[in-house]
Amino acid sequence: MHRIIRMTLAIAGLILLSLNTSRINAQTADLIADDIKIIDTVDLFGSPIQQAVGVLRNTSDQAYTEIEVEATAYDAFDQIIGGGFGFIVRACGEAVLPDFTLQPGMEQTFAVTLELDNPAAAIVEVEINPLATPIEATPVEAVETRGITQLTRQETVRLEWTADGTLLHGAGCWRDLFTDLRWSEYNPANGEDTPTTHPKIEAVTEALRRQTGLLDEVYFQHSFLTYAPNNRRMLYQTEINTVVTAEPDGSFKRTLFDKLATRTLQTITWLRDGNFLAAYYGAYGDPVTYFTASVDGRPLSEHPENITPSLITPGASPSGDQIILANTIDGITGYYTRRAAFEGLTRLFEAEPPGNNWPGPIWAQPEAGTNIFYIALPGEDGPRLTCYNLAVGELVDLAPLPFRLETDERAWWTLSPDNQTIALGASGVHGGLWIIDIGLIGRSCNT
Repeated sequence: MHRIIRMTLAIAGLILLSLNTSRINAQTADLIADDIKIIDTVDLFGSPIQQAVGVLRNTSDQAYTEIEVEATAYDAFDQIIGGGFGFIVRACGEAVLPDFTLQPGMEQTFAVTLELDNPAAAIVEVEINPLATPIEATPVEAVETRGITQLTRQETVRLEWTADGTLLHGAGCWRDLFTDLRWSEYNPANGEDTPTTHPKIEAVTEALRRQTGLLDEVYFQHSFLTYAPNNRRMLYQTEINTVVTAEPDGSFKRTLFDKLATRTLQTITWLRDGNFLAAYYGAYGDPVTYFTASVDGRPLSEHPENITPSLITPGASPSGDQIILANTIDGITGYYTRRAAFEGLTRLFEAEPPGNNWPGPIWAQPEAGTNIFYIALPGEDGPRLTCYNLAVGELVDLAPLPFRLETDERAWWTLSPDNQTIALGASGVHGGLWIIDIGLIGRSCNT
């Protein structure tokens, strides 16, 4: 539950009584704490704790390092009831490296574990004081590739194109439900990007959770509950990972696949007309199993138990009846296609695939009879955007891609309804959201 938050109005530049006299309280003029909330979570040992989490924005022209965050908790009578010290983290709570530097204009998530004098006390306000060492700013290298524009540096983990061609994008932890993300809407027509509320958030009520059996908060957070873009119905997984689709209020449930208790759902990729691809793996480097289905409750592929695994997170045709994946067959590692409901692979080209944390191939059909694949492949200097026209049979290198991933970070992308724009999101300290205008790249797969 979100609570009222009070941020302290400390004097900018105040020198603290500290062993490091360069460390300052930079709250008012430089480092701004925003989007703050109190969450209930567990520590490494499974014990319940409360944390103050939010975003720290650097609004100055200098950089900051050695960043700590001090929090003071208050009750309804304005009495101090506890507090704590915390640090800069990634959106899912993992600590960043000690030498992390928050450059001008950048923002990063923070988390403070709160210790209360009385564990039963209720926090109604929290005061946030960032402590940091100022250093000379280092210009952030911008990707200057024709046709590729960075929209935000926030960790962007959900991407949904609307029917009218605008993009909904959610920032936060990739494990969180869409209800817990910070949403914005980008309009390619005028270039405006404005904060918004996801249109389906109001549908997630206690009545829906009762209908779906997700009243327990642990099961609810595990559910992957999501609504199909431009479609009425939604899907979720149960506490034993059975995949179910339902109406917006949780009624008229249809079970898609069960016997998935030993598999970990990692991504849902929405295709067209409510079709989707679900991908499963355990950790980085693991093979990926998957299935395709319709949010109406119609399976389009075999059960994941019976599918040849992929070395990457696969892609699927807009109708969900065909798959593009990577595998090693007869000693040849490369990209293959297959019919979703039948065995048998058709080789496209040889290539060394990336990790399963990279975005899976996009299968585009800009016109009847045309099949174009947009694929992120490793290059000597980083990720590359490539494309493959099934009719031509040639892999074409298009441009460098801007994301940089550690093994525990991820990237996603999705194609606009008019097949002209790719939205690329990534997590991690180098995460963000980029808009790729295919027509401006300069090369094409159409010929």
